[in-house]
Amino acid sequence: PARASLRPSPPSSMESNKPGFPKKILGNKLEDKHLCNCCHNILRRPVQAQCGHRFCSYCFNRTVSNGPQKCNACIKEDIFEESTSILKQGCAFPDNAVRREVESLSAVCVNENCIWKGSIKEYEQTHEGKCEYMVIPCPSCKERIRFNEQERHNERECPERTLNCKYCKEPFHFKNIKAHDEICPKYPMICEGCAKKKIPREKYVDHIKFCSKFRTPCRFHVVGCDMSVEKEKIHDHERAYAYEHLNLLLHYIMGMKVSMEGLQPQGLEVAGHKLLELQQSLKDSVGAALELQLHNEKTKVAELGRRCTELEVKSGTFENVVCVLNREVERFATTLEASNRQHKLDQDKIEALSNKVRQLERTVGLKDLTVAEMEGRLREMSATTFDGVFIWRISDFAKKRQDAIAGRAPAMFSPAFYTSKYGYKMCLRIYLNGDGTGRGSHLSLFFVVMRGLSDALLKWPFNQKVTLMLLDQSNREHIIDAFRPDVTSSSFQRPVSEMNIASGCPLFCPLSKLDAKNSYIRDDTIFIKAIVDLTGL
Repeated sequence: PARASLRPSPPSSMESNKPGFPKKILGNKLEDKHLCNCCHNILRRPVQAQCGHRFCSYCFNRTVSNGPQKCNACIKEDIFEESTSILKQGCAFPDNAVRREVESLSAVCVNENCIWKGSIKEYEQTHEGKCEYMVIPCPSCKERIRFNEQERHNERECPERTLNCKYCKEPFHFKNIKAHDEICPKYPMICEGCAKKKIPREKYVDHIKFCSKFRTPCRFHVVGCDMSVEKEKIHDHERAYAYEHLNLLLHYIMGMKVSMEGLQPQGLEVAGHKLLELQQSLKDSVGAALELQLHNEKTKVAELGRRCTELEVKSGTFENVVCVLNREVERFATTLEASNRQHKLDQDKIEALSNKVRQLERTVGLKDLTVAEMEGRLREMSATTFDGVFIWRISDFAKKRQDAIAGRAPAMFSPAFYTSKYGYKMCLRIYLNGDGTGRGSHLSLFFVVMRGLSDALLKWPFNQKVTLMLLDQSNREHIIDAFRPDVTSSSFQRPVSEMNIASGCPLFCPLSKLDAKNSYIRDDTIFIKAIVDLTGL
């Protein structure tokens, strides 16, 4: 058959863009027949040349890309033949048998901590270049990082990463973050005066122009006042330091006067002598040059005289200003002293009035407490009964039940009631979400013996039958429970504290009865009735 029929089709891009697999991935024994004679790695898409040696498709194409080449393997093995040992385009053919053999070999991942295992075919298709433990260089900073850490590195660690300023939204390199903050027009500034925060840098200058709290140099700093004052207090400062400012201004003006006096021509007298000398020289020689010089000297003397006159006038003016300022200083000092005396008197009066107000507030507070106490006692007395029968009206039942469920107010006490005016003092205690064995399932109702003023006259322990009732507001079926006290219980001995331990019915009424439609709750209100048997009293 014609040799042209055996020509392979050009290798695909996947077949031709990589050299052989690294030897380290092989999980079993390495054999020479599985190695490329060019890159000396495990064959990838093997082709066989006419001489019988095998190459990776990529390695072969790269070798013959610059024209026919001698087979180095043939030379090394000393079997070189001119006709068959020349590698060139079209003289190699895919070795599919060896390819299947290589692809079925066991492989492992060479990346540290990776536990992947499979065949070389699976390694190429699903794992090569995708292993999350693969170490790769960062394209920006060149630091070597794991493949699975690439996103975190790019977002948080890479010194060359680009960020967008959270203030002005402009991009910058992370390493330049401090430099950007120094020039960012939107960077939030804090006013040193009013402490206002988040002022954009571009608006900071405008802010401090109008900020009443920003400190600015005193207007008299040109004459020596070195204080910085808040803008809103500048007038207060000028009033408070008027005496000092006037002194500074006085010294400044006096200094100016001395300087101006120094400008007076000290050589005036010398100039006069010089004029006389010139006149004498005229007598000796009346040359035109000397006459001109004499004229110039006269002109200078006249100019110096005029300047002296002007300086004397200015000096007199400054002396008058200083006199006026001295009088103003004295007048201001007198006014300031009077103001200070008046201020002290006002402060004393304010302090006395403040003390009186505080005393009156304490008196009013004590009276408010007394009134509140009296109102509470009045409410208690209005609800008190003296016949052993007590009806307790509990309104806002739904809200109080929710407070009990949430634990904010698990229990409620009723007002006190009595068996007679000088009899036993008692009250009721109710748990709207239950207590003890009835918690969460029953309404619990208890009877409490309280300490009364007439306890010394009564018979102890308390031994009267007690009946507790949840009233049906349709008067059909009341919920009733009754008990006779256990005389050995501390709950029914003579109280030594404000009230004894409560005793009664933890399973008084199932909450399911109150959750369903019923006639015990009307207008969000229930009624509890207690009856103490008065037999024997």
